[in-house]
Amino acid sequence: MALVDDIFSSIPGPLISQFGISAVYIKTSAHQAYDPASGTVLGVSTEIPVKIVISALKPEEMQGLYQQTDVKIIISADSLSGYYPQTTDSIRYTQNGVARTAKIIGMESYRGDNAIMHSVVARLS
Repeated sequence: MALVDDIFSSIPGPLISQFGISAVYIKTSAHQAYDPASGTVLGVSTEIPVKIVISALKPEEMQGLYQQTDVKIIISADSLSGYYPQTTDSIRYTQNGVARTAKIIGMESYRGDNAIMHSVVARLS
C-alpha cells in the first residue's frame, strides 16, 4: 500500500458524506446499441446511490475549454466500489428543487495504489 493510501484514504469518504448531496451515479453498459425500429437504446445501466460535492469550474481547470453548463463533481472512490468513472456515464441529482442529469466529459482520479476520490467534469443536459 502506498503512503498516500495510509494517510489520506479515510478522509474523502466521510467529508463527502457529511457535506455532499445525494445523487445517483449511472454506470452505462459497455455494450449498448441503438435499435432504429423502436427508437430505443439497448443495454443495461446500473444506478449507484452516491454522495457528491458540486462546484463551478475555474478557467484553468479545462484550459478554458468548457461551457457554462459544465460543473466539477467530486465523488469518493469508496462509493463506486473500485469502479473508475467513464465518459459513457452520467450523474443525476436534484439542485434547488430541479432534477438535473450531468454527462461525464472528463475525469481525474486521485490515488496511491488505490483510488481515493474521483473528480469529474460533467455537462448538464
